[in-house]
Amino acid sequence: MITKYSNKAFQFAIISMVCFLIFVLFQFLAASNEISEDTYTYASSFTISIIFIAAIVGFINSIKGLKEPNSVKKIIALLVNVVLILLLVGVIVANVMDVSH
Repeated sequence: MITKYSNKAFQFAIISMVCFLIFVLFQFLAASNEISEDTYTYASSFTISIIFIAAIVGFINSIKGLKEPNSVKKIIALLVNVVLILLLVGVIVANVMDVSH
């Protein structure tokens, strides 16, 4: 049976994945000149912010739910949130390296 932390982590993983798909859609629209560059900039920045906030909250809930019984939702949530956290750390490291040079 899935408990509260695993369920919350799964919900945040779904939110992150949906926002990532929306971000990809904005990229396709911008590449085909269907939306303006300003609209793309603001919309993609907003969706990326939501992705990383949801990933952080989902990761915290995944860690809190580690002692809960294993389930498919728990494993999916943990994998999605860990991958997004690793991407966030990679982006931060790349930006710090760019600034330091």
